[in-house]
Amino acid sequence: MARTLLFLSADSFHASIWQGGKLGAPQYFANNSNGREDFSNFLKDHRDPAYLLVDVIEEDFRLEVVPHLSGSARKSLLERKFEQFYRGTQFHQATLLQRQAEGRRDDEMLFSALTNPQRISPWLDALQANHIPLIGIYSLPNISAPLIKAIHSDHVLLLSWEKDAGLRQTYFNAKRLHFSRLIPINSNSSFNESVVNETPRTQQYLKSLSLPPPGEILDVYIICDANDRLVLQGRLEDDSELRYTYLDIHDLGKRFKAKNDYTDSDATPLLLHLLASKPPASHYANSEHTHFHWLWRLRRILFGTAAAITLVSLLLSGTEFMQSRDYIAQTEPLNMQTAHVKQQTQEIQRTFANTTVPAADMKTAVLLARKLNQYAASPADILRPLTLTLDKFTQIKVDKLAWQSSAADAAPSAYPAQVITFDGSLVDFGSEYRKAINYLDSFQQALTAQGYTVSVLKQPLDVSSKGSISGDAQKNDGSPAQFTLKIIWRQKE
Repeated sequence: MARTLLFLSADSFHASIWQGGKLGAPQYFANNSNGREDFSNFLKDHRDPAYLLVDVIEEDFRLEVVPHLSGSARKSLLERKFEQFYRGTQFHQATLLQRQAEGRRDDEMLFSALTNPQRISPWLDALQANHIPLIGIYSLPNISAPLIKAIHSDHVLLLSWEKDAGLRQTYFNAKRLHFSRLIPINSNSSFNESVVNETPRTQQYLKSLSLPPPGEILDVYIICDANDRLVLQGRLEDDSELRYTYLDIHDLGKRFKAKNDYTDSDATPLLLHLLASKPPASHYANSEHTHFHWLWRLRRILFGTAAAITLVSLLLSGTEFMQSRDYIAQTEPLNMQTAHVKQQTQEIQRTFANTTVPAADMKTAVLLARKLNQYAASPADILRPLTLTLDKFTQIKVDKLAWQSSAADAAPSAYPAQVITFDGSLVDFGSEYRKAINYLDSFQQALTAQGYTVSVLKQPLDVSSKGSISGDAQKNDGSPAQFTLKIIWRQKE
């Protein structure tokens, strides 16, 4: 995705389009009303997210040791420090360098700020007025850290030349930014002359801060092309405190996958590419400056979500469509079978004999036939419950069984009752009269539970008040005692 890269120095301001690892030609804008109007017109045609890189003298750095705090207490502490150090600018930031290993384990912080906001504000106003999604405001020292990532030294002074700004000298202690200095290069000087003259001065300033500590070497790394390297190697010599190393600008471009060709030692295109491809997390912009960038990100998230929902919907629709085709294929044989059955039904109906009998008379005949069926119950319906009961009472022997229809015993049923005359005998009771009587009573109750109406026509013993006990449950000659039951079966409604 394309990015708009803006570069602001003391005397110039230009914009370049970066896309696919290649930086376009810069377009310069004068620091006056006409230049700012031209910049606004440029922004109307370039709505991509923008980075603003600042390389000015008015950037201050302060190393401070502060208590280790968190949450609102830490926020309040930083706000007090900003108010103390940089009251006149809103472009400030605080970077944690490290936490001390001993004592209270305080935090070593680097406070920095762009101390001349009037130099930046006119260009920010144009960005805000055109609703450009500004990602952040970065200074050149802040984005230089990746250049020394592969360097095995704890004390590095990185030198780079930006032709629109000057010679930038940035000191890193253990890969952490501590100090940076910009030396403008005028028409009477050159990149090589500035390196030769200003490096010893920067070394003396660092020595006043005990950086690096006594006995350790300061490694000076210079970004340049092959021509300037030959000139500098002839004029710079290592000593016990300084060691010079040259970083070829073409090799750096290849390492960071930049697609531009570098014709001299100007590091501005390389640093702009580094900003677009590896932007640091911290920068000088606040939430008001990056408001439209957050809206741009939110819009992209919503578009992405909508696209994902649309894709899922299409997949589900395709799945449902394929499933519906399967259902149609499965339904087709059923439809054919239905049509075949319907055709057979019509053929059967055509074979019916023509009749003049009204439908109502046919219905009446069918209902009468059903009622007549209720008058002639099958023997299985009548005798099955009796048979099941006899299976449980093995000491009752069936001697004779007869039944006949009886309208007199039908009530409360509307259909004739079936009266069964059951002649039976009790066997294997001997002289246990009471037990035999009780056994017969249980048999009667079981028949009643099956839906029969049972009455005794003849007891095996005459137990009435008018008779005398003259029989046995089993006769003296060993034959069983006989009894007769009247069992009534009624048709259920």
